[in-house]
Amino acid sequence: MIGVLTSNFVLYHDIVNALQRREIPFVSLTFNSPVPFNIDVIITSEEEKSRLDFQRVIFPEQGESMDELIDRALFASQSPENSENSRILIGIDPGSTPGIAIFRGDILFRRFTAESPQEAINFIVSFLKNCKGHETVIRIGHGARLVRNRIVNMLLDVASHVEIVDETSTTPPSTRDDMLAASAIALTPGKKVVSKLSIEPKEGEIKDVQRKSRIASNDVTISKELAKKVLTGEIDMKKAIEKQRGK
Repeated sequence: MIGVLTSNFVLYHDIVNALQRREIPFVSLTFNSPVPFNIDVIITSEEEKSRLDFQRVIFPEQGESMDELIDRALFASQSPENSENSRILIGIDPGSTPGIAIFRGDILFRRFTAESPQEAINFIVSFLKNCKGHETVIRIGHGARLVRNRIVNMLLDVASHVEIVDETSTTPPSTRDDMLAASAIALTPGKKVVSKLSIEPKEGEIKDVQRKSRIASNDVTISKELAKKVLTGEIDMKKAIEKQRGK
Protein backbone atom coordinates (compact mmCIF):
# COMPACT_ATOMS: atom_id res chain seq x y z
CA MET A 1 0.00 0.00 0.00
CA ILE A 2 1.22 3.50 -0.87
CA GLY A 3 1.14 6.24 1.77
CA VAL A 4 1.08 9.96 0.86
CA LEU A 5 2.60 12.22 3.50
CA THR A 6 3.37 15.85 2.80
CA SER A 7 2.27 19.27 4.00
CA ASN A 8 2.94 20.66 0.53
CA PHE A 9 -0.64 21.11 -0.65
CA VAL A 10 0.19 21.44 -4.37
CA LEU A 11 2.35 18.32 -4.35
CA TYR A 12 -0.25 16.39 -2.35
CA HIS A 13 -2.97 17.41 -4.82
CA ASP A 14 -0.87 16.33 -7.83
CA ILE A 15 0.06 12.97 -6.28
CA VAL A 16 -3.50 12.15 -5.22
CA ASN A 17 -4.93 13.14 -8.62
CA ALA A 18 -2.43 10.87 -10.39
CA LEU A 19 -3.12 7.95 -8.03
CA GLN A 20 -6.88 8.32 -8.43
CA ARG A 21 -6.61 8.61 -12.21
CA ARG A 22 -4.72 5.32 -12.31
CA GLU A 23 -7.08 3.78 -9.72
CA ILE A 24 -4.20 2.95 -7.36
CA PRO A 25 -5.20 2.57 -3.70
CA PHE A 26 -3.38 4.79 -1.21
CA VAL A 27 -3.60 6.15 2.34
CA SER A 28 -3.21 9.81 3.33
CA LEU A 29 -0.88 10.11 6.33
CA THR A 30 0.01 12.83 8.83
CA PHE A 31 3.24 13.62 10.68
CA ASN A 32 1.38 13.43 14.00
CA SER A 33 0.24 9.81 13.63
CA PRO A 34 2.20 6.55 13.41
CA VAL A 35 2.58 4.92 9.99
CA PRO A 36 0.09 2.04 9.65
CA PHE A 37 1.57 -1.48 9.44
CA ASN A 38 0.20 -2.04 5.91
CA ILE A 39 2.14 0.85 4.32
CA ASP A 40 4.91 -0.37 2.01
CA VAL A 41 6.21 2.93 0.66
CA ILE A 42 5.66 6.62 1.45
CA ILE A 43 5.59 9.43 -1.11
CA THR A 44 6.64 12.79 0.31
CA SER A 45 8.55 15.91 -0.73
CA GLU A 46 12.35 16.13 -0.89
CA GLU A 47 12.30 18.77 1.86
CA GLU A 48 10.29 16.53 4.21
CA LYS A 49 12.01 13.19 3.62
CA SER A 50 14.39 13.73 6.57
CA ARG A 51 11.40 13.89 8.91
CA LEU A 52 10.46 10.30 8.13
CA ASP A 53 11.95 7.30 9.89
CA PHE A 54 10.76 4.77 7.32
CA GLN A 55 12.60 2.26 5.12
CA ARG A 56 11.04 3.13 1.76
CA VAL A 57 10.53 6.82 1.07
CA ILE A 58 10.02 8.22 -2.44
CA PHE A 59 10.03 11.88 -3.46
CA PRO A 60 9.83 13.68 -6.84
CA GLU A 61 13.08 13.98 -8.76
CA GLN A 62 13.89 16.88 -11.05
CA GLY A 63 12.06 16.64 -14.38
CA GLU A 64 10.06 13.61 -13.26
CA SER A 65 6.36 13.35 -14.08
CA MET A 66 3.77 12.24 -11.52
CA ASP A 67 3.32 8.97 -13.40
CA GLU A 68 7.05 8.26 -13.21
CA LEU A 69 7.01 9.05 -9.50
CA ILE A 70 4.14 6.62 -8.95
CA ASP A 71 5.87 3.96 -11.05
CA ARG A 72 8.89 4.20 -8.75
CA ALA A 73 6.68 3.98 -5.69
CA LEU A 74 4.92 0.90 -7.01
CA PHE A 75 8.19 -0.89 -7.72
CA ALA A 76 9.68 0.18 -4.40
CA SER A 77 6.66 -1.23 -2.58
CA GLN A 78 7.59 -4.79 -3.43
CA SER A 79 11.07 -6.23 -3.87
CA PRO A 80 11.54 -8.55 -6.88
CA GLU A 81 12.79 -11.42 -4.73
CA ASN A 82 9.59 -11.32 -2.67
CA SER A 83 7.27 -11.27 -5.66
CA GLU A 84 5.93 -14.44 -7.20
CA ASN A 85 4.64 -12.50 -10.16
CA SER A 86 7.34 -9.89 -10.71
CA ARG A 87 8.11 -10.31 -14.43
CA ILE A 88 7.41 -7.12 -16.36
CA LEU A 89 5.85 -7.46 -19.83
CA ILE A 90 5.85 -4.39 -22.07
CA GLY A 91 3.76 -4.54 -25.24
CA ILE A 92 4.12 -2.04 -28.09
CA ASP A 93 1.75 -1.62 -31.03
CA PRO A 94 4.03 0.15 -33.53
CA GLY A 95 2.89 3.04 -35.67
CA SER A 96 2.96 6.83 -35.79
CA THR A 97 1.28 6.90 -32.33
CA PRO A 98 2.40 3.64 -30.68
CA GLY A 99 0.18 1.95 -28.14
CA ILE A 100 1.99 0.83 -24.97
CA ALA A 101 0.77 -1.65 -22.36
CA ILE A 102 2.66 -2.80 -19.27
CA PHE A 103 1.85 -5.88 -17.21
CA ARG A 104 3.36 -7.06 -13.95
CA GLY A 105 2.85 -10.79 -14.21
CA ASP A 106 -0.65 -11.08 -15.64
CA ILE A 107 -1.94 -7.89 -14.00
CA LEU A 108 -2.29 -4.74 -16.11
CA PHE A 109 0.03 -2.10 -14.66
CA ARG A 110 -0.46 0.75 -17.11
CA ARG A 111 -1.36 1.46 -20.74
CA PHE A 112 -1.55 4.52 -22.95
CA THR A 113 -0.90 5.86 -26.47
CA ALA A 114 2.36 7.71 -27.13
CA GLU A 115 2.36 10.80 -29.32
CA SER A 116 5.25 9.50 -31.43
CA PRO A 117 7.73 6.59 -31.70
CA GLN A 118 10.38 8.74 -29.98
CA GLU A 119 8.05 9.49 -27.08
CA ALA A 120 7.43 5.74 -26.75
CA ILE A 121 11.17 5.08 -26.61
CA ASN A 122 11.76 7.86 -24.08
CA PHE A 123 9.04 6.48 -21.84
CA ILE A 124 10.31 2.90 -21.97
CA VAL A 125 13.91 3.94 -21.28
CA SER A 126 12.72 5.88 -18.22
CA PHE A 127 10.44 3.05 -17.12
CA LEU A 128 13.23 0.46 -17.33
CA LYS A 129 15.29 2.54 -14.90
CA ASN A 130 12.46 2.34 -12.38
CA CYS A 131 12.07 -1.44 -12.55
CA LYS A 132 15.69 -2.51 -12.26
CA GLY A 133 16.00 -5.98 -10.74
CA HIS A 134 12.81 -7.23 -12.34
CA GLU A 135 12.89 -9.60 -15.29
CA THR A 136 11.60 -7.53 -18.20
CA VAL A 137 10.40 -8.70 -21.62
CA ILE A 138 9.54 -6.15 -24.32
CA ARG A 139 7.25 -7.33 -27.12
CA ILE A 140 6.44 -5.34 -30.25
CA GLY A 141 3.96 -6.12 -33.01
CA HIS A 142 5.29 -7.07 -36.43
CA GLY A 143 3.43 -4.33 -38.33
CA ALA A 144 4.68 -0.89 -39.47
CA ARG A 145 8.06 -2.39 -40.42
CA LEU A 146 10.25 0.71 -40.40
CA VAL A 147 8.78 2.23 -37.24
CA ARG A 148 8.99 -1.19 -35.60
CA ASN A 149 12.62 -1.67 -36.62
CA ARG A 150 13.59 1.82 -35.43
CA ILE A 151 12.01 1.16 -32.05
CA VAL A 152 13.59 -2.29 -31.78
CA ASN A 153 17.06 -0.97 -32.65
CA MET A 154 16.88 1.71 -29.98
CA LEU A 155 15.52 -0.74 -27.40
CA LEU A 156 18.36 -3.19 -28.02
CA ASP A 157 20.72 -0.57 -26.58
CA VAL A 158 18.91 -0.56 -23.23
CA ALA A 159 17.02 -3.87 -22.95
CA SER A 160 18.26 -7.46 -22.91
CA HIS A 161 15.08 -9.17 -24.14
CA VAL A 162 13.05 -7.83 -27.08
CA GLU A 163 10.61 -9.96 -29.08
CA ILE A 164 8.62 -9.41 -32.28
CA VAL A 165 5.06 -10.75 -32.07
CA ASP A 166 2.86 -11.80 -34.99
CA GLU A 167 -0.06 -9.41 -34.52
CA THR A 168 -2.41 -11.47 -36.68
CA SER A 169 -2.75 -13.91 -33.79
CA THR A 170 -3.28 -11.29 -31.08
CA THR A 171 -6.01 -8.81 -32.01
CA PRO A 172 -9.29 -9.29 -33.94
CA PRO A 173 -9.26 -7.48 -37.32
CA SER A 174 -12.15 -5.27 -36.19
CA THR A 175 -10.13 -3.92 -33.25
CA ARG A 176 -7.92 -0.92 -34.01
CA ASP A 177 -7.40 0.43 -30.54
CA ASP A 178 -3.64 0.91 -30.12
CA MET A 179 -3.75 0.30 -26.37
CA LEU A 180 -5.83 -2.88 -26.64
CA ALA A 181 -3.55 -4.14 -29.39
CA ALA A 182 -0.51 -3.39 -27.21
CA SER A 183 -2.09 -5.35 -24.34
CA ALA A 184 -2.60 -8.39 -26.54
CA ILE A 185 0.95 -8.11 -27.85
CA ALA A 186 2.39 -7.90 -24.32
CA LEU A 187 0.75 -11.20 -23.37
CA THR A 188 1.73 -13.09 -26.54
CA PRO A 189 5.18 -14.74 -26.80
CA GLY A 190 7.13 -13.73 -29.89
CA LYS A 191 10.49 -14.32 -31.55
CA LYS A 192 13.47 -12.84 -29.71
CA VAL A 193 15.51 -10.25 -31.63
CA VAL A 194 19.25 -10.98 -31.47
CA SER A 195 20.65 -8.21 -33.68
CA LYS A 196 19.67 -4.81 -35.04
CA LEU A 197 17.22 -4.67 -37.95
CA SER A 198 17.28 -2.90 -41.31
CA ILE A 199 15.76 0.57 -41.48
CA GLU A 200 16.38 1.02 -45.21
CA PRO A 201 13.07 2.03 -46.85
CA LYS A 202 11.68 -0.20 -49.59
CA GLU A 203 10.34 1.16 -52.89
CA GLY A 204 6.75 0.29 -52.00
CA GLU A 205 7.03 2.05 -48.65
CA ILE A 206 8.41 5.18 -50.32
CA LYS A 207 5.55 5.26 -52.84
CA ASP A 208 3.01 4.80 -50.07
CA VAL A 209 4.39 7.82 -48.18
CA GLN A 210 4.28 9.85 -51.39
CA ARG A 211 0.65 8.79 -51.85
CA LYS A 212 -0.15 9.86 -48.28
CA SER A 213 1.56 13.21 -48.88
CA ARG A 214 -0.82 13.90 -51.79
CA ILE A 215 -3.80 13.09 -49.57
CA ALA A 216 -2.50 15.20 -46.67
CA SER A 217 -1.64 18.24 -48.80
CA ASN A 218 -4.27 17.95 -51.57
CA ASP A 219 -1.75 19.14 -54.17
CA VAL A 220 1.82 18.09 -53.28
CA THR A 221 3.73 14.87 -53.82
CA ILE A 222 6.94 14.85 -51.80
CA SER A 223 10.16 13.61 -53.38
CA LYS A 224 11.60 10.15 -52.77
CA GLU A 225 14.35 11.65 -50.64
CA LEU A 226 11.86 13.42 -48.42
CA ALA A 227 9.72 10.28 -48.26
CA LYS A 228 12.77 8.35 -47.04
CA LYS A 229 13.34 10.92 -44.30
CA VAL A 230 9.73 10.56 -43.20
CA LEU A 231 10.09 6.78 -43.11
CA THR A 232 13.29 6.89 -41.09
CA GLY A 233 11.86 9.41 -38.63
CA GLU A 234 14.16 12.31 -39.55
CA ILE A 235 11.18 14.59 -40.29
CA ASP A 236 7.40 14.30 -40.06
CA MET A 237 4.96 14.45 -42.97
CA LYS A 238 3.98 18.07 -42.33
CA LYS A 239 7.59 19.21 -42.46
CA ALA A 240 8.24 17.16 -45.60
CA ILE A 241 5.28 18.77 -47.38
CA GLU A 242 6.49 22.25 -46.36
CA LYS A 243 9.96 21.48 -47.71
CA GLN A 244 8.52 20.18 -50.98
CA ARG A 245 6.41 23.31 -51.41
CA GLY A 246 9.47 25.44 -50.78
CA LYS A 247 11.40 23.91 -53.67
